[in-house]
Amino acid sequence: MNNTYTELANALNSNLGSCVAFRVLSERGKKIYFPHKGILGQSAEAKGAEINATIGTAFEDDGTPLMLQIVKNAFAMPDHIIHAGFLYQPSFGKALLRKKWAEMLSKKNKNLQNIKFSEPVVTAALTHALSVSAGLFLNPGDTVIIPDLYWDNYDLIFCETYGAQIKTFNTFKNGSFDVAALAAALEEGGNGKKVVLLNFPNNPTGYTVTETEANEICEVLKACAQKGSDVVVLLDDAYFGLVYEHGIYKESLFGLLANAHENLLAVKLDGPTKEDYVWGFRIGFITFAFHGASVLQLKA
Repeated sequence: MNNTYTELANALNSNLGSCVAFRVLSERGKKIYFPHKGILGQSAEAKGAEINATIGTAFEDDGTPLMLQIVKNAFAMPDHIIHAGFLYQPSFGKALLRKKWAEMLSKKNKNLQNIKFSEPVVTAALTHALSVSAGLFLNPGDTVIIPDLYWDNYDLIFCETYGAQIKTFNTFKNGSFDVAALAAALEEGGNGKKVVLLNFPNNPTGYTVTETEANEICEVLKACAQKGSDVVVLLDDAYFGLVYEHGIYKESLFGLLANAHENLLAVKLDGPTKEDYVWGFRIGFITFAFHGASVLQLKA
């Protein structure tokens, strides 16, 4: 690897210090960086210059994006919106979109109010968010703890693509979520790095935990962190909000876990696909939080 880029990765890692967000990174995750000193850096420097020939975007003489008229005519929207849609967007997602989604998270999850969490990073739908998370936190041979009733693509993402292995625990007992089985799965192997994936409402069962179960799950995860394990909780919130019965927990577990313990990293994976009935948008988000996080550590 180019030494300059190694320095960029090391600088990012140093921002995290020795917190849980650094400790749980995979070897791949520790090498990831944004190459802002290369061509992308030159592009940023060229913004506002009289002649900007650093990036593959064509512009009209008036500074608007060059578009085929037949394509432009297909959109019945104001020009400024069309122009914005044709330009390259930041790698982390459009700033206004990220800010708006963060605001919506706080509005929909009362437990998140007054709690620090990262600005959401935009992904190419929620499945991509799962894949990015796997790359960040899983080395080959690492274990992901998942209920035994789960979406088939977890095998493809975690095992086939990243070489991890799935360890399942019993999902239901006497018609309720088997919190004790989750606790037992966390106990196996003693203290160490634990990666847990929870999905509510659950695919394929449709089950959502009750308010009591939600708190019990969080207490079990917190207890594991208190014993000395570094815990990553991936929350697949693909079906967030599709909850209508009395006594069912209506928020994401992210709100309960975001500030639970300094050894617990909560990772919310979501998007508008089912939440807002826009199946064709193919947009997802990743949001991070842990107790005691600084603004710099949460910057993404």
